[in-house]
Amino acid sequence: MTAKIQTKAARSPAKRDGKTAGKTAARKPLKSGYINARVEPKLKKSAEAVLDKLGLSTTDAVTMFLKQVVAHKGMPFPVKIPNKETIRALRDAERGRVTRFSGTTEEFFAHLDKTTR
Repeated sequence: MTAKIQTKAARSPAKRDGKTAGKTAARKPLKSGYINARVEPKLKKSAEAVLDKLGLSTTDAVTMFLKQVVAHKGMPFPVKIPNKETIRALRDAERGRVTRFSGTTEEFFAHLDKTTR
């Protein structure tokens, strides 16, 4: 992860008749707020790999997320409490208790049709 340092824009000292020559460009506020978050190392590494492919740093991604929270006045995606069936499925998956299917998409849906009847 690379750190980016942002410095104050240089001001033009040149003056004509007591007035500053040229207009000063709009300045971005300096980044000085810090967020410390503890996450699982594996999650951090995986996320950084994805963000790197997108050309983003973790700081860029967190900033984008926070801007979306502000724009949406809440979470920028739906957050729901999972029902009992979903919780059970997540626990089964974490424990490796999953059914694997090898075949085409059409075969998979045909298999689902047979098992749900």
